[in-house]
Amino acid sequence: MVREYEFTVIANAQLPEAEVATLIEKYEAIMLSEGGEVLRKNVWGSKKLAFPIKSQFRGFYVSYDLVAKPEHMKEAERLMRIDDNILRYLSVLLDKEVDVAARKEELIVLEAEAAKRIAQAAANNN
Repeated sequence: MVREYEFTVIANAQLPEAEVATLIEKYEAIMLSEGGEVLRKNVWGSKKLAFPIKSQFRGFYVSYDLVAKPEHMKEAERLMRIDDNILRYLSVLLDKEVDVAARKEELIVLEAEAAKRIAQAAANNN
């Protein structure tokens, strides 16, 4: 049984981009094994942190909407807790039973509406 999660991870921004990508892919593979799927992935990139975490002032942010099995999420979280290159992570259970196809369509509609609002705001500012 897969569940829907919202998941955000902050990695060490001092790592080279290739290493950050490899690090993120490692945890992605764990979460998505056996039927997991990314519904939406937002790579925010390197951002200044509001306060230092593990003596770091910048973090590399990646945010997901995904479906995964609970045991895979727990394993990924366990490994992130002991990984020095992961500054913080947050996983939020959104739904215990999810229709993946319907949720994908819903996210597409939400993104289209957001793009429309942004375009309207840009047109109003000109």
